[in-house]
Amino acid sequence: MQNKPIIGKIIVQGEVECLSPLHIGNGKDERSDLDVLLDAQGNLFIPATSLVGVLRHATKNIAPQEDWKTFWGYTSEKQDEQEPGQQSSMRCSDLICQSQTLKPVIRDGIEIDNITGIVKKQRKYDYELVERGTRFKLNMEFSYKEADKEFVRRMAATIYTLLNDKQIRLGAKTNSGFGEVFLLENTAKIYEFEFSPATKNDVLYWLTRNFSAKQPIAVDTLGTPFKINTNLFSINASFWLKNSLIVRSYSADPDAPDATHIMSGKNWILPGTSLKGAIRARAERIANTIFDVSKTESKAKADGIMRELFGYVEEDQNKDNKKKARIRVKEAVLPQFVSEMQTRIKVDRFTGGTIESALFETMPLFGGKLDKIINLQIQVRDCQEHEAGLLLLVLKDLWTGDLAVGGEKNVGRGVFQGIQAIIEWNGKKICLEEDFGKMTTQQKETLQGYVNALNSYLQPPQEEAHA
Repeated sequence: MQNKPIIGKIIVQGEVECLSPLHIGNGKDERSDLDVLLDAQGNLFIPATSLVGVLRHATKNIAPQEDWKTFWGYTSEKQDEQEPGQQSSMRCSDLICQSQTLKPVIRDGIEIDNITGIVKKQRKYDYELVERGTRFKLNMEFSYKEADKEFVRRMAATIYTLLNDKQIRLGAKTNSGFGEVFLLENTAKIYEFEFSPATKNDVLYWLTRNFSAKQPIAVDTLGTPFKINTNLFSINASFWLKNSLIVRSYSADPDAPDATHIMSGKNWILPGTSLKGAIRARAERIANTIFDVSKTESKAKADGIMRELFGYVEEDQNKDNKKKARIRVKEAVLPQFVSEMQTRIKVDRFTGGTIESALFETMPLFGGKLDKIINLQIQVRDCQEHEAGLLLLVLKDLWTGDLAVGGEKNVGRGVFQGIQAIIEWNGKKICLEEDFGKMTTQQKETLQGYVNALNSYLQPPQEEAHA
């Protein structure tokens, strides 16, 4: 089919906006430990390779593999094959930032020891981010031939839908809430050009890039988008802050407090990295509490759940032994809490007096009002029942204030109270209210079934344990 003429093209243009911070690294550490990619003029951009790679992966199992392979293009793996390969039917330009004055921001990261609960030595780092709200220019082109016209048009509709429905995440740390982008519908335009003797003007318009001479078409006219399997285990929960919260951010200004709560743009945020780290530590503690200490395989299963859910990278030299996490925790934009300065001291435990030069200032956020709602979102791909049970137990600890998030937990910060949670999986939707007693018997049995699956997974049947 590679020798057949192209009979039409579809152009998709618009603006893509970052719903969460974006990090696409360049492998260098000139401005931070992990710098973002900039173009030759030092401006922000998203390489087309990043977007096309994510789209290719997202559409992998939605259509016949031969058609999918031809659409994305391929090269022959054997030199003696008659067909050398196929060029992709899609072409995408680099996504250039709409504002040439925007610069990346720097955010701090740490690694916490799950056993001691404190930061590991020499494990603080910083990295650059493209802030939420940044917009990039999108320009995609789809070419079709007579034999694949319908398939290419449906794929164009599918890709448009993926971008418009906020299902695409780019760059690093996507499981910590980064890289979520979407196509602004009010900026999106779709043009179709048909190359035939009856439509000579279309050829001229396309060659001269005179798209304004064509009337944009609706995405529905391209055909029915392929169905994307989005059967995620998801928890959408809302909480109110009992007392105060701080996820530290440090300023280079000598007159600024020693630590303030982290911001993204003009908004206070609860970073996905902080929340995911707290969830991981509590999930590991729960799994290690449940497993049968007399059975080696139970410990292996407990470790296996953590590796499967949260991913891993071996700390030895074999860096190829790694796996991406299946759990995704979104970054939460916080309501307009009150931030107040607090001055603290360190006390000498022997003398009872203040340690000299140990005065420090922090500016945590203070809640306590029921109208200040914090919304948290957790999703798991390809979830198993025992994994759902583990996350429900973590949710219970967050709900009851037993699991604190952020810094200065030893003085009561980072404690939440659950208000409402919506749990969706396998076509079922369960709504939890602050009073669990309002759940139906069937809902209670469903949730308890997931927890029972976790117990059964980590604790083999009694007769098996004594075999």
